[in-house]
Amino acid sequence: MPQNRKERRKGPDGLQKLFVLFSLLAWTMFLGSLIVYHYARPEIAYSAFQPSDGQGYRDHWHEDLRQIFVYLLWGCCGITLVGIFINWSRSRRKTDHFKINMGLLAMIVITVLLSYYLKLFN
Repeated sequence: MPQNRKERRKGPDGLQKLFVLFSLLAWTMFLGSLIVYHYARPEIAYSAFQPSDGQGYRDHWHEDLRQIFVYLLWGCCGITLVGIFINWSRSRRKTDHFKINMGLLAMIVITVLLSYYLKLFN
């Protein structure tokens, strides 16, 4: 049975725009953390022509960049969880949808943080 209800929503309000801003900021921080991870991790000898004594490449973590990597992940995790909470608290109707990109980013970041603290990166 069709219902003739008047749509009273006028578009996204300030909190919904803030949610989009949180999403963009969180994904930007995540991409930044991937770039920092690339430069912080030990280099891998891919070739048989590189000496195995560690002279041709760095075989340890760059500590300053490793700390920045972890801080970026924690910041991304916090922003993502705040964004999910804002979306969850604002969803009142059946037609309001959960933003899957923030849930996916939260799962990725939490998995990376868990694997970092369980020392799976060594």
